[in-house]
Amino acid sequence: MGFKEAFTRQGDGENLLFDDDAFIYFAISILTLVILPLVYSVIKPLFTTYVLGENRRKFARVPQSSNDQQNLQLAKQELRLKWLTTGYVVKIIILVALLLLLNASIQSLPKADKIKGFDPYEILEIDPSATEQEIRKAYRKISLKLHPDKNPDDPQANQKFILLTKAYECLTDEDKKSLCMKYGNPDGQQSLSVGIAMPSFLLKKENRAAFLAVIFLLLLVVVPIIVLYELRSIGKYDQNGIMLSNQEKFERGLEENLLIKKGVELSSCSDELCRIRLKTEQQAIDLEKLVNELKEEAELRKIQKFEITEALEQSKKQKKKKRVTISIAMILIYAHLFGKPIPNSVKYLYRSTIKIIPKLVNSMVRLAFEFSMKYKVMQWRQRGRFQTKFMGARCINNILQFSQCIVQGIYETDNPINQIDFFATKAKDYIKKGKMPIFQELVQKQIDQRVLPNWVPEEFKEQIMNEINMFPQLDIKHEVTVDDESIVEQCNEDIFSIKITLTRLNTPEGEDIPFAHSNRFTYVKEEGWHVLITYQNEVFYYAQLNGANRVQTTEFKFQPKMYFGDVVEFEFILFVISDCYRGLDAEIPIKFKAKKANQISRAVEYHKEDQELDKSLPFIQSMLFPMQNKVEDSDSEDEDQSKKDDE
Repeated sequence: MGFKEAFTRQGDGENLLFDDDAFIYFAISILTLVILPLVYSVIKPLFTTYVLGENRRKFARVPQSSNDQQNLQLAKQELRLKWLTTGYVVKIIILVALLLLLNASIQSLPKADKIKGFDPYEILEIDPSATEQEIRKAYRKISLKLHPDKNPDDPQANQKFILLTKAYECLTDEDKKSLCMKYGNPDGQQSLSVGIAMPSFLLKKENRAAFLAVIFLLLLVVVPIIVLYELRSIGKYDQNGIMLSNQEKFERGLEENLLIKKGVELSSCSDELCRIRLKTEQQAIDLEKLVNELKEEAELRKIQKFEITEALEQSKKQKKKKRVTISIAMILIYAHLFGKPIPNSVKYLYRSTIKIIPKLVNSMVRLAFEFSMKYKVMQWRQRGRFQTKFMGARCINNILQFSQCIVQGIYETDNPINQIDFFATKAKDYIKKGKMPIFQELVQKQIDQRVLPNWVPEEFKEQIMNEINMFPQLDIKHEVTVDDESIVEQCNEDIFSIKITLTRLNTPEGEDIPFAHSNRFTYVKEEGWHVLITYQNEVFYYAQLNGANRVQTTEFKFQPKMYFGDVVEFEFILFVISDCYRGLDAEIPIKFKAKKANQISRAVEYHKEDQELDKSLPFIQSMLFPMQNKVEDSDSEDEDQSKKDDE
């Protein structure tokens, strides 16, 4: 069977033909279904960025400091260009092509007169008042023109000639004319006709190979590529937007006694940062100078086992062998922590590196919590042996301490008071025998109770006080309750709830909290508070609270007996750790008691509605045996009637 015979059926004098008009309507419908969601995906980023301003509320929360304002402008600039990606440009090109195709399809729509029913006068190109002689003359003229023998290249010539013949018969045969008037067809009432909504050019032999090639290209090349691309992107990133391929690296590096500076190594070896490459010779020169400055700074700070210094020494020992390379990200991170000025040639790399680290930290914390909460021990084969390690509260705390250092741009050994610009940059010019104030005390005190040291010049005090007020004054409350409020005596089989409430006191009610304040961070960042509830150093609950709300809450529900067995006295430790600020973390004990279940007696009380339900038949039984109830009722009525008769 040939290509044409596969799509054309001969039978009862009719052909199942390709219908050009139906194909146009079908193509317009399919194009519309494809174009509408594509238009939405193209317009949405423009509409939300320039019309709605979905980040307007978020950006309005940025504190009014110089560095924060600079970060605000950079964030707005990135937001404007965020949508302009290669994928977005490809979408626009595809949309334009589809719109052109849709326009061509609309232009090709059949005219209204073409959709009319069977009109023999129109087919013969005569007036309805034409005589029989004029009808025959028109038929002979058009039949000579449309005869299939004279149009061998027209695949529809046979159909056109048949239509012409039927039009002639309809006007010359009274019986067929009456059928045409009644049913709209000289053949009388017709059965359902079927056509194929495909263009007729597919019937031509020269188009068969091209059509089949396009079909095979779509099915065997284009569709598999799209599916594989989507499958690769699915499950590639975690909820923080960090690649899941980092998980194995983090598992190897995280440990219970994790040092804060270990975060530099873990971050710089992530897949996002280890691929950073220099593009110009000037970048290499500037980076080499920066390495020497970091080496000198590490010696002044008396940092032992400084990674960059060790890498340089090891590189010198290699000589002709392969030289040890230092991670570019590690150099930029240490330059940020030491407060070194960043060369202009690598500022873009520096900003993008520091910007992503809080997300990497969140992924590390989530991973450490998962293993700690589920009582899992991490195992892997190394050098032919199994090694195990446990990650608890200390590990999570140190990871977050590293995040604090990154956001504030200070090293772990620096005084937290350096988070305030004056004490970080100008205090050394004025302090002599005085002492630095304690950062936490300054922040947590009320405004009228804050006292700065005497050596601080008067012209800087107002500026310092304003900056202190940008840091959060946090009120932490916790409440231990049982789900059933009617319970007087609590036992270890009840469901307990520990509710933690964080309130930012120096933010007025009804207003959004600002973004995290920092004089060194390279991007805007929301204040994040990580809540840990531990018992004997094992983390049982973890939650991350962030956003614009002044009051934020989280709740931990548990049954003591399921977790701790017959223990009746509990002493949890509540950790509230910031991922933005140094020195503002809180550690609060939570103590409560619960008796054993066999030590208390509780009366079991049934609700009145429950008692009534117990007396009634179950729903399924009443549905399955409805007649049984009627028979029993009739029997009881008969017994009552017989008793009355006996009486």
